[in-house]
Amino acid sequence: MLVFIQQLSPGFKVDVMRIEPLLKSKTIYKGEFLFRENDICEFVGITLKGCLRTFLIKGGKEFTLFFHPKHRPVGDYESFRKQKPACFSCQAIEDSEVLIVNHQVLSAFEELPDGQKFLRLHAEYLAFMLRDKLLSLFRDSPEQRYLDFVQTEPELQGIPQYYLASYLGIEPESLSRLKRRIYQKKS
Repeated sequence: MLVFIQQLSPGFKVDVMRIEPLLKSKTIYKGEFLFRENDICEFVGITLKGCLRTFLIKGGKEFTLFFHPKHRPVGDYESFRKQKPACFSCQAIEDSEVLIVNHQVLSAFEELPDGQKFLRLHAEYLAFMLRDKLLSLFRDSPEQRYLDFVQTEPELQGIPQYYLASYLGIEPESLSRLKRRIYQKKS
């Protein structure tokens, strides 16, 4: 949690002693769900190890929205805060561990000095992540999205190609052709 806090807000000081007793972690094995679409997401969290993905299903097809490797937030924040059904599912793509932030932890955070500031920064981080994803889908070519992904997410290079294709908004076969074309350009 401290690593995530420092990534989000360098210099932010948090009294871990007040929060730590409330924190729990959850192990999710490859293929298991952290939560499913239409469930109430009772917590948000931070990936401690492994990798998860959030996705939705439309017309029987999966669309990967985000990957959540180590030290990234995970969860349906709106479902958590408003107790509404989740809009997407979250599944482990490898054995993972998630630090759970439930309502009790959130309340404790709100009482800390600068706790409100931290929560606002966290919400901004999620909003910027979504903004960047949407802009990329509308502005960038699949090739540019792939090149950006390779450059900005080196820890995710081993994920299954069908998840990556879904994330990039293309079919797995198109991803194979795209990668071959890029490789030929470099040769």
